[in-house]
Amino acid sequence: MTQHTTPPLSRLAGMTFVILHSAFVIPSCNLAPKFRKPEVALPTSFKTSGPWRTATPRDESSRGNWWGLFGDARLNALMQQAEKGSPTLELAMHRVTEAKALARADRAGLFPFVTLGGSALRNRGSGNMQFQFAGGRTRNTLGASLDFDYELDFWGKLRNQSRAGASRAEAEQADYHSALLGLQSELALNYFALRAQDAQIALLRRTAQVRRKTVELASMRFAQGDIAQIDVAQAETDLSATEAEAIGLEKRRAELEHAIALLLGTTPSQFNQPAHAISGAPPTVPASVPSDLLERRPDIAAAERQMAALNAEIGVAKAALFPSLRIGVTGGTQTSYAWKLADAQSRVWGLGPAAVDWPLLRGGGVRANIAATQARYDQVAAVYKNTVLSAMRDAEDALSGQAILQRQAVALEATAESARRALALSQKRYDAGLVAYYEVLDSQRTLLRAEQEATRIQGERHLACVLLIKALGGGW
Repeated sequence: MTQHTTPPLSRLAGMTFVILHSAFVIPSCNLAPKFRKPEVALPTSFKTSGPWRTATPRDESSRGNWWGLFGDARLNALMQQAEKGSPTLELAMHRVTEAKALARADRAGLFPFVTLGGSALRNRGSGNMQFQFAGGRTRNTLGASLDFDYELDFWGKLRNQSRAGASRAEAEQADYHSALLGLQSELALNYFALRAQDAQIALLRRTAQVRRKTVELASMRFAQGDIAQIDVAQAETDLSATEAEAIGLEKRRAELEHAIALLLGTTPSQFNQPAHAISGAPPTVPASVPSDLLERRPDIAAAERQMAALNAEIGVAKAALFPSLRIGVTGGTQTSYAWKLADAQSRVWGLGPAAVDWPLLRGGGVRANIAATQARYDQVAAVYKNTVLSAMRDAEDALSGQAILQRQAVALEATAESARRALALSQKRYDAGLVAYYEVLDSQRTLLRAEQEATRIQGERHLACVLLIKALGGGW
């Protein structure tokens, strides 16, 4: 009679299928709480007037090159260089890579572990042992095995570990976008501050040229006996003060240039930005700009994902209260002769071991870990609320700053125009001999201060526009 035997590997595959099928069919539960974002009392509109709308989460949307709104080719080139060379951005990128790898490692627990093993043993048994078969002989044992090991996820521990890892990877991705937005906005702020500094220096140098001509004219008139020497001294004093003020601004300009070099990932000696005075007005906020704050802010998205990760970890901690079950299936071949490794008689298989682990008494450690995990979740929930409220404040500050600076710019332009007319009248009165020269100098000083303030506000408006874009998550 011929005996038919099922090949062990086929049998092993069949049993593995049954085990996995049972693992998915057997009902399991999830001990993690249902995740809900904390309710934050947000206004339906910003305090600053405008047709805003309620925002919905849209952090994954592309922000685009928001700096293109300023139409500055130099800024565009610097942004490209910063994204390629910034060490801060490189660090954030490596953190994302690490978090994604850890998330894949956490997800691996959802699947069976398969191990391919091999062994070779040569040994001799004692010939003086009772009931020892073939004692005192030397033999070889060769083996090859394929082992399956799987943990049944009855309580959702493995699924929650996987969800926590995925949420943390998403949080790191959001942190990367925060770092990118922070880098871009800081570069834009330093760039426009540099250009505003160039505008101030250029204004003082133009004023110095005018006052230098005034000194020359005063010297000629003094030589002709038309004016007193005090007028010449006053003109020379104002010229020296203007030149000294222009030189003093160069220190701040050098510091801004060095700050930009750091953001680009280069040394100050390798970077030089030619003087280019700021001009024109910044982009205006469209009348229909939406309140994209909660849609685009990556820091809010990161805080929300951290909450989701800890919410899943609560389920992992609770699962430790219940028993865990691991099952294994092994199959392979074992023989003393290498040429019989593939022989049917050499095949072996086994079901097991099945291991059950139930922490009946841990001194309260399991419940303490649950409480600690819940406390960590509550902490992150508080951070989320604070992040949302801080974001609202940033947006309100930027919006009000935009509106106030625009009104101030209009008022300062009117002030500068009045100062120009006053200077022209003072010059005519002085030429006619009706007033002393100090009146002309006083008018010149008034005009210079008005023009300096107008230039400063022009720079502040560009900075406020960048801060608004940052507050809204990168554009509108």
